[in-house]
Amino acid sequence: KEYMDNEQMNNEQMAFTLILHSGNARSLAHEALDLLKADQQSEANDKLKEARQELVEAQKMHARFLRDMACGENIPIDLLLVHAEDHVCSSQTCLEMAEEVAFMYQKFGGQQYVAA
Repeated sequence: KEYMDNEQMNNEQMAFTLILHSGNARSLAHEALDLLKADQQSEANDKLKEARQELVEAQKMHARFLRDMACGENIPIDLLLVHAEDHVCSSQTCLEMAEEVAFMYQKFGGQQYVAA
């Protein structure tokens, strides 16, 4: 990944980096669910691992914001940053649910769900 050194990024670039990585995580989680539905468990697990790595990258940037604020740096809280942080939170929830679905799918041997 060829990004600027985090120390050289401004807040807007950092917010877009949060959106990029968390969006990638969410997309990969959805791809994993599609693979599970196609009974491709191994490939789904690979997508979930990729998604987790993307989310970790977003969380590193989030931690950078928190660290900078804790050190007294003035971080302007604008709509873009709020949107980026929301993106990270919703992507984390999406990934966690996809991981749970994958676990349940594997536990029950890929049996089809039949609505009552």
